[in-house]
Amino acid sequence: MNAYIDERLKKYTKYCQSKKPEEQIIIWLKLLHENFGKKIVYLGSYLALQEKDMSYLNNAFNSAVTWGQLTITNSGCDHSIHAWNILPHIFCANRFRDIEKIFPKENGLSKNGLKSACSITNLVMYLYYQEPMWKQYVIDESKEFLQNKHTAEEKAVINGFLALIEKNWEKFSLELANLCKAHRKSKDYGENPFTRKISFFAFGLYNFARYLYREEVKNITLPQNEFLFEDFRIYQESTSCQIGQPFCIFEEPLLLLNDFEKIDLPIMYLTAGKKRVLDIENYRQEVVKKIQALHSNQSS
Repeated sequence: MNAYIDERLKKYTKYCQSKKPEEQIIIWLKLLHENFGKKIVYLGSYLALQEKDMSYLNNAFNSAVTWGQLTITNSGCDHSIHAWNILPHIFCANRFRDIEKIFPKENGLSKNGLKSACSITNLVMYLYYQEPMWKQYVIDESKEFLQNKHTAEEKAVINGFLALIEKNWEKFSLELANLCKAHRKSKDYGENPFTRKISFFAFGLYNFARYLYREEVKNITLPQNEFLFEDFRIYQESTSCQIGQPFCIFEEPLLLLNDFEKIDLPIMYLTAGKKRVLDIENYRQEVVKKIQALHSNQSS
């Protein structure tokens, strides 16, 4: 944890020390783009194992969801950019209301991004909002995707969501196992032997199923002997799946970092026009306004 804090102290000294508060907010939003919050999750996993305390991982997911949203950068995609990066953390953190932040209904279905990401986004939007007009399009799009050549991990995730629509628990259980197996062979950027040991998307899918269908999850057969999976499930269910606390409480001169986790995060809308992408600039301005309002309330 000390190294985690020291890294931010170095960034503060180099980039923020002489800046006004408003400038510091924007600088931090640009500086802390750390692979969509994944570094926090990996550190939380390590500390949970070292300290034999799963609250570290639960808190890490909570902060990763926040920082993953705050520091998203413009990749030329629509809201589908969140599908592989932030969505699994939202599921693992039990922060399902954040779906409304990253996939607002007003954005409509995804059409501009990686094909698997678009399918995942649209499946989640249908399952969460239950918009009848979307159902057939989403199912047909996903089935068409599955007919083409894609990674085993992509296919397992999309098959898992389709099984949730069908409430086919046998199929869903199989896809959770397939997803864990596929993730162990992942060659994605940033993956290493440690990160491949657990598919957080698989764990998140289970949490999403529980959120949608409550008691029916007893029909799910969970993957066996998967790294951290069972320990983390037992911990979360023992706390009634409570959302975690901030992963780290910062002291001077990093107090501003705590404020990012106190605000109600803005909704990420899309730009207008033919090729709709994330409206990063308006989002950042909303963050600035919310933190300034927080400071104003604290001083009054």
